[in-house]
Amino acid sequence: MDTGRTGQGAKVAVAWRQATSACSLRDAFACGPMAPGACATAIVDLREWQPWRDEAWSLLDASERQRASQRRFAQDREALALTYALHRLFVAGSLRIEPHAFSIARDAEGAPHLPGMTLEGRNVRTSLSHADGVAAFALCALGPVGIDVEAAFRAAELPGIATSVCHPTELESLANFAEPARSRALLALWVRKEALLKAEGIGLAREMCSFRAAAGAEFFLAGSARELPAACSVRLAMLDVGERWTAAVAAPREAAVECQQLHPLDAPPSGRSVDGRSLYVS
Repeated sequence: MDTGRTGQGAKVAVAWRQATSACSLRDAFACGPMAPGACATAIVDLREWQPWRDEAWSLLDASERQRASQRRFAQDREALALTYALHRLFVAGSLRIEPHAFSIARDAEGAPHLPGMTLEGRNVRTSLSHADGVAAFALCALGPVGIDVEAAFRAAELPGIATSVCHPTELESLANFAEPARSRALLALWVRKEALLKAEGIGLAREMCSFRAAAGAEFFLAGSARELPAACSVRLAMLDVGERWTAAVAAPREAAVECQQLHPLDAPPSGRSVDGRSLYVS
């Protein structure tokens, strides 16, 4: 936010920044507890959390701070620090534990996992995605989980790489779509495939064009996901996150997928109450 301007607009911007950051990041954040049979997901607009971008660093562990610090541009460093901090608060709030009471480890590609974390005797899995000022988180104790989110404007970039994203039968189906519906369908396909590959723990090791990923489809995972249980399967679901973003999750077929959009609580409109604080759920 530019506060170097003069005039009434600048005063309003400064006042908003001061009012919004009057409480701590932990006090501004809340999410409901995750039920053992659920897959909890959350979407956050990072722009809403900018007033806490400096405080976010204090919630990171040493490896997270190092990883965020390696980004070349300041805005990318701030966005990643905010994403990591909000992810930690999401996990803590969902499991009703303190943010520093657990470790978030990462594999060579940066995918997060929760070593030693269990819920009712089951390993808790998590996934994270961030792009263009938005972040998405997923948490589940029933099996592997993967989430992906993209800004809706990215749809315009996908027709040029459709052959790399689509299975031949998917390309055939998309040929019947006119623009912009075709590009939107491509973006939805992209996030479903990304979510599935994250759940399997193999990143982009498998070519997207080598498999199909219809919404609602079930997949048996045979990749290299950490502690992948035998005959583990996930189901792909699109998340209702509004028109600005496109998001999907791959979660165990028996999991009830819950999606919430989380906003700062410093000056919220009416919302559902959780422990005396407002929570927006959509």
